[in-house]
Amino acid sequence: MNLMISQFYQTSKAVLEMDDRAVVLMAASGAFLFPDLKRKYPQKFVEAVDVGIMEQSMVSIAAGMSIAGMIPIIYGQSPFIIERAYEQIKVDFGYQQLGGNFVGFGASTENAIYGATHCCPADLAVLGMIPGMEIVVPGRPDEYHTLFLEAYADNHPTYYRITRYCNSYNKPVMFGKANIVKKGCKATVLAVGPMLELAMQAFKDEDVTILYYTTIVPFDEKTLQANLVNDRLLVMEPAYQGGMLPQIAKALHGNMMKMDLVGYPLEFITNHGYVADNASRYGLTVEQVKSRYQELIK
Repeated sequence: MNLMISQFYQTSKAVLEMDDRAVVLMAASGAFLFPDLKRKYPQKFVEAVDVGIMEQSMVSIAAGMSIAGMIPIIYGQSPFIIERAYEQIKVDFGYQQLGGNFVGFGASTENAIYGATHCCPADLAVLGMIPGMEIVVPGRPDEYHTLFLEAYADNHPTYYRITRYCNSYNKPVMFGKANIVKKGCKATVLAVGPMLELAMQAFKDEDVTILYYTTIVPFDEKTLQANLVNDRLLVMEPAYQGGMLPQIAKALHGNMMKMDLVGYPLEFITNHGYVADNASRYGLTVEQVKSRYQELIK
């Protein structure tokens, strides 16, 4: 069990014990997480073992629970609860303006050892097109705990993108608010969730401003607007490049800006392997990011 999934268990346990409205729904990949709590609170679990392609049904069931006044916590692999069940999230939660929590693991290439079907680098982009959807990308287990407790009962559908690859920088995070990690003059670097680790490795000694975002929607426009320097912006996303461009463009209000994007290119993930094994293929090494920065500031 990785650290973020372990934190999901601990946080869910705390919520189940303090909030009678909370209920957990899981696909097969999460069925092993809660044996003790399932025995203690059998009425609070909908365990869909070997659910196959029925994540859509699980999301619709969760919407019915939300209508009934419950707070569903839906857990599974991102490609299956987000892309496979996208219509149900859009219509059953977004259009109906219902609250619910979608906790997805294995997005982008974290499960690339199983092939392209188990990758989900489009999640931030497609969910950002659902009105009222909230998107949270914690970079550390403690951040997930803080952000989940702040947002889980706010009557919005909220996606929490948890990751195996956490950053090592302990920052006090708030839902909907970005952090200013360091100040500089040559460019602004916008790092999302786990990408802060790569950003700090590449730019800790550079004269740049680094902004750290753990909430993508609602987007903290004011922090970006107040900390843009030298009309240069480098956006570092743990997903397809440009998934955040709608939010960033709105914040910039049409101002001219030289921008570059660090993230996964728009292509199917066909090279099987772990994230670190394929970092150079996608331009995600320290040397490659530094090279992009040098081109940006010319």
